[in-house]
Amino acid sequence: MPGIIYTFFVIFFTLLGFVIGSFLNVIIYRIPAGRSVSKGHSMCMTCGHTLGALDLVPVFSWLFLRGKCRYCGAPIASRYAKIESFTGLTFGITAIAVCEYAAPIILWPDNLSLIFYMIYFLMLIAAMAVAISAMMILYDTGKCFTGFPVTVLVLTMLSVLLPFIMGFYGYSTAALIFAFELIITSCGKIALGLGITSLLCLIFKRKYGKAELGIDIIMLSIPCFDQYMSFGNDIIRAVITALVYSVMMCIMRSAKLRKYSAIAAFIAILVYTAVRFCLIKIIQ
Repeated sequence: MPGIIYTFFVIFFTLLGFVIGSFLNVIIYRIPAGRSVSKGHSMCMTCGHTLGALDLVPVFSWLFLRGKCRYCGAPIASRYAKIESFTGLTFGITAIAVCEYAAPIILWPDNLSLIFYMIYFLMLIAAMAVAISAMMILYDTGKCFTGFPVTVLVLTMLSVLLPFIMGFYGYSTAALIFAFELIITSCGKIALGLGITSLLCLIFKRKYGKAELGIDIIMLSIPCFDQYMSFGNDIIRAVITALVYSVMMCIMRSAKLRKYSAIAAFIAILVYTAVRFCLIKIIQ
């Protein structure tokens, strides 16, 4: 039975990732253009025809239409299907990593611990969706809009406070102090990565502006989600993460590779998630 539940959980969130990826395509295109993401219909970029429901099925519409507009026959960029697929892959990998903790909520929806892990997981994939949007906008425009790092940082801090919000530690003064310590620790991890990365970029004369700072906040915040689902010494993991990330960004932020830097960072997060899951299984 657990195997069936886990499989359903992973498949469901992978398919959800395809759907969310379709919405991310809207965000990636409209936000740099200064357009609303909640108003207006999707349309063919060549003929301007409003797209119908059958034209907007993530990945599959592009495949069935052979990458062409149903109405004018103009080619449709494959990047839309690629972003949808990549978001589905991201959600799928993340679901595999946490299914043992969150998937049983399907059988026991009133279990408070399972509700906690499910909310935690939803906040994590929301942060990853924001990161995908930010990395593609950086790729297209070289910019990182302030709302993206702020959103991920808020989600990260809420994930730290979640057990306190749900009352697992009670509402005593000691619990509040503990919550404050965890917030400081999480901010310290992010600050460590930011400090080392900016220092290396300065030493090796890499560009480090508002866009790079925003992307670094996003990418360094996401690993902070692993505090309830990981192993080993927390400080050692934080230092290793900061060092690996900073070296990778220093390399990727050369003139030729800069626009790929956020993509490389996000792929590293996915690899980290997959490797961590495998190591936990081996240790168990």
